[in-house]
Amino acid sequence: MKRRIVVLSLGLLIGLTTTGQAQVAELDSILHRLASSWARGDAHTLAAYSSRGGVSLELDGEAIGPLTRRQVSAVLRGLFVGRKTDSLRPGLARVVGGQPPRAFGEFAWIVRTQGTTVPERATIFLALVWEGERWQITQIRLLR
Repeated sequence: MKRRIVVLSLGLLIGLTTTGQAQVAELDSILHRLASSWARGDAHTLAAYSSRGGVSLELDGEAIGPLTRRQVSAVLRGLFVGRKTDSLRPGLARVVGGQPPRAFGEFAWIVRTQGTTVPERATIFLALVWEGERWQITQIRLLR
């Protein structure tokens, strides 16, 4: 009996470790895809990663949401109009735990408004939740 409990406990521990490692690997992968989409100004692809509960946005100090995928796409299209990304660098990214698991990631964004030579610098903060088998966005904050 004790042996069975030990084996089951060990199996559960290995399973949880494997799941955690998979979530970390998937976080790196999703952040790479999100960074690529952001740099291209691809609002549709970014919105496709919205969580079931919607996405809260904080842009230029104004908080709105949670919004549906279509609303997120529309707001982000408005943000990207007339802007060209000079660079987008990944920053800190962490799985922070919880049930369901949550994570966050940051990007340093340097962008220029069309017709100007002055770069704007911003930090993009993404909060994510593990839904099903992948990370989904719950919040996007643009900090200037």
